[in-house]
Amino acid sequence: MNALTQNPSQISEEDYLARYAQESDTRYEYINGEIWAMAGASRNHNIIAGNAYAALHSQLKNHPCQAFISDWRVQAQHNYYYPDVVIDCQAQGNSASQPVLIIEVLSDSTRQTDLTLKLHDYRQIPSLQEYIVLEQNFMAALAYRRSDGWKATSYTQASDTISLASIGCTLSLAEIYARVEFEEKRAV
Repeated sequence: MNALTQNPSQISEEDYLARYAQESDTRYEYINGEIWAMAGASRNHNIIAGNAYAALHSQLKNHPCQAFISDWRVQAQHNYYYPDVVIDCQAQGNSASQPVLIIEVLSDSTRQTDLTLKLHDYRQIPSLQEYIVLEQNFMAALAYRRSDGWKATSYTQASDTISLASIGCTLSLAEIYARVEFEEKRAV
C-alpha cells in the first residue's frame, strides 16, 4: 500500500486502537505514535499481492494456517501495520495474532519503510519466520528468514522458486508476476 497522509500530532497506542483500528473503508497504520492513512495501490501492486495471496491460499486449504490480504492488521512492537499478505495460524477478529509469514509489495512511497522500519519491527514478532518483499516495477523478491539470521536471499528470475519453510509452501516468481506489465525503461 502507498502511504498517503500523516497526522502530524502524536497519539497514544490506546487512542489509535479506539479511534482508527475499527473496521472502516480507510486503513490507518500506526507508526511511532503517528497515524498514516493508506492510499490505493497501483495495478501492478494489486496483481502481485493478489497472485501471492491466491497461490498461498490454494496451497493452505488443508493447513491450520490461513492467508489474509491487505485488510489484516499486524502488531509489531507498539506499531500496527497492514501488510499486503499475511499468513497466520491463530487469527482472530481482524488482526493477525501469530503471523508466521508477511509479504509486502514495494512502492516508491513505502520502499524505505518496508525495508528498514517494518523489517526491524517484524523481526521482533516471536511467531514470524519469514518476511518476503516483492518489487512492483521489475521482477525481484527478497526473502528474510529467522532461520538465516534475517539475511536477505534475492530472487530475480521467473524460474526462481521461494521455499516457505514456515508453512511448507512455495512461490515461484512466474506465478507472483503473472499478468504484470512492466514499463519499459527508456534511454534518456
